[in-house]
Amino acid sequence: MNIAPRNDFDPENYAAPRLVCEALCRVFPENGRLQRRELRVMDVAAGTGLVGQRIHEEGFRNIDALDPCREMIVEAEKRGVYQNFIHDTIGLHQTEVAESTYDAVVIAGGFVQGHCPPEALDEMIRICKPGGYVINSMRYEYLVTVPEYHRLDRHMDDLEDAGKWRRVDRYVTDHYFFSKQGITYIYQKL
Repeated sequence: MNIAPRNDFDPENYAAPRLVCEALCRVFPENGRLQRRELRVMDVAAGTGLVGQRIHEEGFRNIDALDPCREMIVEAEKRGVYQNFIHDTIGLHQTEVAESTYDAVVIAGGFVQGHCPPEALDEMIRICKPGGYVINSMRYEYLVTVPEYHRLDRHMDDLEDAGKWRRVDRYVTDHYFFSKQGITYIYQKL
């Protein structure tokens, strides 16, 4: 019997790229006043480029990738959907990206234990243009099981209280990663 290898990140097992793409398409509708092909999007924790591929298929053309792993960047380059690649982490230092560069900053699955700290959101806001959007999709359980994410919602609220951004939406979905739930946040930079 020949059994195909399991790929945890196939679309039927891992919904984060789809959820981020749907959220991005919601805030930038196809026939909106801004043309998708002209918008600049940063894919944070881009990995192998699953999100970039998905949003490229929806008409976004100016997509950059940021990831701390060179091997992941090499894989993402093969997709041919990114304009620029930044090999860096995000969170506790300022990246090389200029302030107010992107119309949208997206992250799918980057808030995982040992990866992005809550302060990564501060840098995502910094590189996002005023009026632009920051979209984060992650496993819901991590808000409880990962100690540093116990304060993630509070940090987002603090950023809103400080006038940095406003919440557009926050929703939980089933089957984010196999049977696990996911949570997606959409914020607009003020």
